[in-house]
Amino acid sequence: MSVMNALNPLTASVSNAVMKMTRVIKEPLFEQVTLEESLSRVLALDFESPFSLPPFRRAAMDGYAIYASASIGACKEQPVMLQVRDEIRAGQSDANQLIEAETMNAIRIFTGAPIPNGFDSVIMQETTIERSSMLGFPSIQIDRSYPKGQHIAEKGEDVPQGMKVLYRGTAIQSKEIAVLASFGQEEVNVYKKPVLSILPVGDELSLPGQSLPFGKIFDANSFMVSARLRELGAIVNRHLPLPDCPHILKSAIRTALDQSDIVVTTGGVSVGEYDYVKQAAESLGGEPLFTKVIMRPGTPTSAYQFGSKLLVCLSGNPSACYTGMELLLRPLILKGTGRNDYRSIWNEGKLMDSILKPSPYPRYARAFVYRADKEWMIEPLRNDKSGNVAAFAQANALVRIPAGGAGASTGQDVNWLALTR
Repeated sequence: MSVMNALNPLTASVSNAVMKMTRVIKEPLFEQVTLEESLSRVLALDFESPFSLPPFRRAAMDGYAIYASASIGACKEQPVMLQVRDEIRAGQSDANQLIEAETMNAIRIFTGAPIPNGFDSVIMQETTIERSSMLGFPSIQIDRSYPKGQHIAEKGEDVPQGMKVLYRGTAIQSKEIAVLASFGQEEVNVYKKPVLSILPVGDELSLPGQSLPFGKIFDANSFMVSARLRELGAIVNRHLPLPDCPHILKSAIRTALDQSDIVVTTGGVSVGEYDYVKQAAESLGGEPLFTKVIMRPGTPTSAYQFGSKLLVCLSGNPSACYTGMELLLRPLILKGTGRNDYRSIWNEGKLMDSILKPSPYPRYARAFVYRADKEWMIEPLRNDKSGNVAAFAQANALVRIPAGGAGASTGQDVNWLALTR
């Protein structure tokens, strides 16, 4: 009998666990923020261009605006002389009132300046020869023909009016800021950030900055998870460590659910005598979505639904907590911020060193991934034991080792997930 067939309904694969949790998350409400405040927020409404961009015909470089027809037949033997009747700078709004449109006229023009009606080509200054004045005006000599439209950015060439430029669910970064600013948007409609509470659980936990009695450890998991979720766009309330006491845990989880969209616990979810998180969740009426995930480390990871809210219970083991955070919490939070691209994207690469530890479940190991020629190379981190924290700093990916057998050998193709975004 396969592992999958032997599992109960509350055991889920990683992808199934993510699907169950993201189904609970509703599309967030949205709010208006200033353009500068919208950085790293998520666009809540499609954005259509309110006008064409550029909004007028403009010069794409410094030079002279001419009638292309005036240059027909021009050559070194028979050059054409054009009167330079005026000058137009970028930002000048009276371009069409400066001169009468005449075929043998030219105007000195600068990059970004509006091109008066009738002129249909811009020639580079370097391709002309300046001559003495003609009838009181300076002149230029041209010795070649120029096509229509040369070095001219036509109205709407970049973006026509009414075009859908940005889509809701897009994370706003510098390039999106540039687009919105180009259309004069002072305020932006963005999704509200999800609110999370982090509850570290365990009698053994001390806060950084406190003394560390024998047998205690500093709480690193809640700080790690809190920081990561804020990186992903959530508002996070990190609570003080909670003791392994069912009544205290139940009260803390109830309060956190009242204050948050999602509550995350770290620790207290294994099968030990003092692991009370499951008991507290069930006594509060939580509907279990899954109580075990087909992965190593982090198999005891679980989740409970409370109406439209979630309680996600991560392992207290540092590596397992990290793995659960990246595989399960990351897509959940990204969807909670309103992003379209919340699903994890796996790539394929070549393993540079073996990971021979067998496992009945897929194993997720921290690794460093780099590009060599056209192939991704995966270096598993040394000393990547489940309880070790130091390996976090060097890792930029999680590598997935298939279940069963003897792990994976050097040179084998395996999948990896980038620890970014």
